[in-house]
Amino acid sequence: MPGERLKNVRPRPRVLMVGFAGHQGKEYLPIVRESADIVGGVDPAPAASSLADEWGFPHYDALGEALEKVDFDAAVVTVPHSEHFPVCTKLLAHGRHVIKEKPFAVTEQEARQLIHLAQRADRSVFTLLQRNFNPVFQFARDNLARIGEPYWFSYDYHFNLAHPTTGWRASTERAMGGVLLDMGYHLIDVLSGMFPEHPRVHSAFVHHYQEMRDRRLEDLVSLMCSYPSTGLAGSLRISRHNYEKTEHLCVLGTQGALNVAPGVAVLHSVGGLPLERYTWDGPKIDAVRSMIAHHLGHLDDRYYRQGHLQRQLVAVRTIDGIYRDRLRERNELADRCA
Repeated sequence: MPGERLKNVRPRPRVLMVGFAGHQGKEYLPIVRESADIVGGVDPAPAASSLADEWGFPHYDALGEALEKVDFDAAVVTVPHSEHFPVCTKLLAHGRHVIKEKPFAVTEQEARQLIHLAQRADRSVFTLLQRNFNPVFQFARDNLARIGEPYWFSYDYHFNLAHPTTGWRASTERAMGGVLLDMGYHLIDVLSGMFPEHPRVHSAFVHHYQEMRDRRLEDLVSLMCSYPSTGLAGSLRISRHNYEKTEHLCVLGTQGALNVAPGVAVLHSVGGLPLERYTWDGPKIDAVRSMIAHHLGHLDDRYYRQGHLQRQLVAVRTIDGIYRDRLRERNELADRCA
C-alpha cells in the first residue's frame, strides 16, 4: 500500500556541524547534505558566518547557544584535538549522537569516559576513519585469513611536506601530540581491525625541525609492536617530511603475504607469486561519502555502536600508552641528570 510505504520511510537525520569552517569541515559539508539536513553550524572563525549563509543554515559562535536554539539528531565534529572531549561530553549530556574526526579521544581515561557517557545516553560516538570504507582496505581485511597465520607486518605512512607543521597542529596545547596522534591514529585503527589484541609497543620519536622538538611534537615516529598471544610482531613508520608521499602495508603469513596501498591490494603465495590483485581507482570522496552515509544510517544501531567503541578504545589505549611511556622516560632522564 502507498500509505504503508510512506510510513516506513526513515526521515533524514538533522545534523549540526561543529567546526565546519576549517578545511575538513568544509570538505564534509556537501557530503553530509547528501544524507542529512544540516540545521545549524558552530564555529567561532571569522569566515564561519558567511560560509553558513552560503550554505543556508544558521551560524552560532558557541555550542551552548546552538544546543539551546537548534533541534538536531547528531553533530558532525571537526575541531582541534584539545576540543574533542569537552565538545563530545556536552553533546552526549544533551542526548545527541556524535560523528567526529579522529582521534576518538586523546587519553584512555577520556575514551572510557566517553564510552560510559554514550552508553548511559544510549547514543553513538562514531569516528571518521576513511580506510574502513576504502574498498582496497576492505578487501585486505576480508582476505587476511588467506595468508595463514600472520607473523610480521610493516606499515609506512609518510607525507612530503617541505615546511614545518603549521596551524593548530603546531600548538602543543591544541594538537596534544605529533604525527602519532594525528596521522598514526589511522594506521593504529587499521591494525586494530586486523589484529584486535592490545600490542606491546617500543617507540622512537624523531624531530625534523627544532621548533617541533621544543614543543615535543614529533615529526616522525617509529614503532615496534608485538602481540604476545599470537607471536605476531611488526613495525610502523610515520612522518610528515619524507622525500615522497606514500602509504604501504605488508603482512607476512605462514601461507603467503598481503600488500596494501590506497589503490591496490595484492595477495601473494609463499615465494611471492601473485595470487589475486584488487584495484580501486575511485576518488577519495567516494570512500568519504560511503563512510558518512553509513554512520548516519547506523546512529541507533547498538550492535554496530558497541563494536566501534571497543575498537576505538584499543586505538586510544595504544597511542596513549606510547605517549605516557615517553613522558616517563623523559622524567626518569631528568631525574638522573639532576
